[in-house]
Amino acid sequence: MRLFDMLSRIVEAEIFKLAYRLQGYKLSYGTVTEVNPVLLKLTDQDGHVGWGEANAQQPFTDESPDDVFAVLRDELLPIVLDSSSSEAIVIDGQLDQFRPTDHFMAKGAISMALLDLEGRRSGVRVADLLGGAIRTSLQVSHPLNNGSFKDDVALIDSKLEEGYVDYMLKMGTSPIPDEIERVAALKKRYGDRVRFKADPNAGWTLEQSLEFLEGVQDSQLAFVEQPISKNDIDGMAEITRSTKLPISVDESLTGMARAQEIIQKRAATVFSIKSSKNGGPLRAKALSELARENGIDCYFNSMIEGGITQAASLHHAVTAPNILNIGHGFRSTLRIEGDVTDFSTYIRNAVVQLPDRPGLGVQVDEGSVRAKNLASHLVRRL
Repeated sequence: MRLFDMLSRIVEAEIFKLAYRLQGYKLSYGTVTEVNPVLLKLTDQDGHVGWGEANAQQPFTDESPDDVFAVLRDELLPIVLDSSSSEAIVIDGQLDQFRPTDHFMAKGAISMALLDLEGRRSGVRVADLLGGAIRTSLQVSHPLNNGSFKDDVALIDSKLEEGYVDYMLKMGTSPIPDEIERVAALKKRYGDRVRFKADPNAGWTLEQSLEFLEGVQDSQLAFVEQPISKNDIDGMAEITRSTKLPISVDESLTGMARAQEIIQKRAATVFSIKSSKNGGPLRAKALSELARENGIDCYFNSMIEGGITQAASLHHAVTAPNILNIGHGFRSTLRIEGDVTDFSTYIRNAVVQLPDRPGLGVQVDEGSVRAKNLASHLVRRL
């Protein structure tokens, strides 16, 4: 008998919509000061619990938090509660049959919660359920707002003392010549001591992207991420052909069909993996394995996420052989006010450690969940 065959059925599901505040995060489409994660608590017939999270954030994602909440309540959770299995891979398949090409975030929250529950019940980490960890820690990247060289230096000089040597340069609001000058000035000041990535969050036109890449062709940028619209895969392919710098695809990379199109058109050389955006750890792992088969490395990125999603992403990242040797996106919980987990305690000196506890390994403060709750819905198996 397999381990998963011993799992009991899901008998209760509860959805929570929360609000997290953060200091203004200036992106190409505006300044973000609040996010609304949707949390999911699943309980099996033996009382074991698993937690999942969805991080919808329009216009970055097609779904809004309310969309996630509604599709969980009205469409997906009834399938989970009706299933004879509580195995994540089985229910993932059932949900994909029902919603094959959309609502990855809602499906991802379910998948995270099922894996967390499986791990807690069986006494193993989610990383072990995903094939086994080949590392137990990762360097962490630090974000830099859309801003000026002067703004960057003030933050970098303070964070270097904490061990941060990798930075994501947010772009998309300043003129292209200014961004080119910004990259050159940072290279001149920090040399090889600091590594940079550039991310316009789909805020440029094709022409602006090509202008930027020509201007930074002699830089040491680790990659340039998603400069144009997520739906313009042909444009991403032209950008990738135009430069020797690695090009990362983020907003465009959702499910397997889109990943296959990106590979077929050679529209990226790096996959930006986000557990919530990509439908949870199992679907995200399928994407990273497809990338490996095609010679593509992965960057483990983040939305502005709480600790459940961050933990789910980390458990996947430590199992993946084809990841970039740079800092990855595991700092979200340090940027928001009042995360309901203890994920932040696993980050120290710009390194995140894999929790060595069953399931996702993070403790969820259910009292804080209920105190921060804006809307909730409870459904039980009949």
